[in-house]
Amino acid sequence: MSIKAVTWAFEQQLNDSVAKLVLIGIADRYNTELGYAYPAVRWLAKVADCSERTVQRKITFLDENGFISILRTHPKDGRTKGANKYNLPMLEGVTQCQGVTKSGVGGDTQGDGGVVTPKSHPNKITILNYNNMIKSFESFWEASPRKVGKQHAYKAFQKAIKTTDPDVLIKGMESYAEQVKRKGVEPQYIKHPTTWLNGGCWTDEEDQPVKQESNFGVSQRWMPRTEEEFKSKFDIMPDWYRRNRPDVVSVAKEAGWLDE
Repeated sequence: MSIKAVTWAFEQQLNDSVAKLVLIGIADRYNTELGYAYPAVRWLAKVADCSERTVQRKITFLDENGFISILRTHPKDGRTKGANKYNLPMLEGVTQCQGVTKSGVGGDTQGDGGVVTPKSHPNKITILNYNNMIKSFESFWEASPRKVGKQHAYKAFQKAIKTTDPDVLIKGMESYAEQVKRKGVEPQYIKHPTTWLNGGCWTDEEDQPVKQESNFGVSQRWMPRTEEEFKSKFDIMPDWYRRNRPDVVSVAKEAGWLDE
């Protein structure tokens, strides 16, 4: 058991409790001298209290996101023998294993001709990027005006950031939330975060607020009491009065203050 490896595993934020238990199980069996662990899937299933198939899915998840590196055995006959070995590439201070001999001393080949090589991750998300993605998603979720279906939204967010910068999604959702608030949209008509993401709504043209034409400080209840009062206002903006206050124009005509 490696206390350092287990402590490291506990500190990781995976947003997936089962995957974290699997990672802790691997860390619990980590051999710092060899640079890998090789716990059986059945044992990991007991640790995580799940099925062996679920463990396999979580191992793939951990591998794809850089938390572990699977060291696969490839014998000469082309068949895989023995349990996979798992390296913790991001564990500071633990030597990464580039090749492990059958005796466990180290090297590039096994005694039976098999080679154990860590799977590289040149194009996959590193732990740092993964943690940044979690933070970005939380910001996106916080901006959403209708917080429904967080897990589904998280998966849709993961898919969206493959082609779109997370900040674009966050700003897009903030804009949508502002629009919803401004229009007073009823809750049942507000899009779920997942629907918003799957629909690519961050690319929609922003709905600009309608600018209300100024009333130039004129109260909608104001009515002129004298010709002088009427002309002091009407002569400055006659078109505005004709368009927006036909009632005032009618009063002026009846009073003889306006010849039209």
